[in-house]
Amino acid sequence: MTKYFVHICTNILFIFLGIQANAQSYAVQRGHADDDLYVYCRKYLTSNSIYQLYRLTANGKNIKVQYTIPYPADDNDLNLKNMVADPTSGLLFCTSLSNADTSIFKSTDFGKSWQWMNTIFNGISPPIALMGGSVAGEIIMTERLSVQEYGIGSTTDFFASHTSNASYSSYFAKPEVGINSGEMYGINNAYASNRDFLLHSTDFGVTIDTIAIDSAIIYNPNGNLAQKVCHGALPGESYLITLEPEQSGFPHVYKIYHSTDYGAAYSLQNTLKFDESSANTDFSGGRGNCSFLAVNWKFDQQLQRQILQIYSSADCGQTFTLFEHDLNTNVSIPETEGETANILTVNPNPAQNHVNFDYWVVNNGNVKLTISSMGGMKNSLILDKYHHSGQYNLKFDCSILLPGVYIVTLQQMDGFTSSCKLVIGG
Repeated sequence: MTKYFVHICTNILFIFLGIQANAQSYAVQRGHADDDLYVYCRKYLTSNSIYQLYRLTANGKNIKVQYTIPYPADDNDLNLKNMVADPTSGLLFCTSLSNADTSIFKSTDFGKSWQWMNTIFNGISPPIALMGGSVAGEIIMTERLSVQEYGIGSTTDFFASHTSNASYSSYFAKPEVGINSGEMYGINNAYASNRDFLLHSTDFGVTIDTIAIDSAIIYNPNGNLAQKVCHGALPGESYLITLEPEQSGFPHVYKIYHSTDYGAAYSLQNTLKFDESSANTDFSGGRGNCSFLAVNWKFDQQLQRQILQIYSSADCGQTFTLFEHDLNTNVSIPETEGETANILTVNPNPAQNHVNFDYWVVNNGNVKLTISSMGGMKNSLILDKYHHSGQYNLKFDCSILLPGVYIVTLQQMDGFTSSCKLVIGG
């Protein structure tokens, strides 16, 4: 691979390209720890659907809705596609949906609630893209400074202050931060030369090293196919994702490459294929060593459901563990795991005629719901069926039970159980 070093000065034209296969309101962002991730996407396939911010933990195994934006959204609502997580646990930042509002919004509770920050930028609109989370308090952003001028700015103190670092005459689509302060990556698709370039900066975009990507990896007769670069967890480590031509009925085919020397050489790790025409795919490097994630939102024709697929890797993309979540359910899995987790609630309690059981399914599989007398003399199975991960409600006619105290037990396929008391009668 040939490596070029180019100092990029003011008003030189080049473009950072994001992943092009994504819907406009679909975004994936790494979280605060080694195993968490945020996904912002449409809940239903229809064009007038609500959008939700999901937090995934345990490397994609658990999912919870953090925030919902209705359709149509208010002009001053949150632009959660443009959101980043700080290493500080629970701390998130995002911009406004309105181009006339240059405010920043902050959350300290993992995106459940947001507060407006009185932050003023020099540009004519909110930052186009926020990139951050490598160093606490530091966010790099692309900005529109005027009608014909774009730039890169940054904050290192949680938006208490703001610095403009460089200005350009072209638009910077969303790049990627590195693991060190001031470090950022990007992709430049140089269509005129049939070459793609990895862009790397260590000084908040003031200077850019331009590294020619091996044409044997990237270029073929269908055009320039370098799609995205993701940071690794070690200095010089990055992942390169390419979009390949359709293969045997798979319209979305991605190759994942890994580099440990700032892109001087890449090795092929894996190929992911998606067969749904409605699929939207994005990728993220994790904070842990060799952590890498691919996230795919699709419409399952057979089940007629929206499915969020999390491909989690702990070996730099060589192998993946797949977790799937059905977004048609009102997904809301508690923060706490283990037998003390509040995944089962009853209402009303005490109950007379009917009782509602609200319960959460952690993993796809069979779910059993049992009512037992306190002495264990009578045990009644009232539910035994397959569920997708998510939140459910069951209305039960409890008038058939004698007055007294009962134990309600929820048991899932992987052995995960939760129980609570139910009082029948006054």
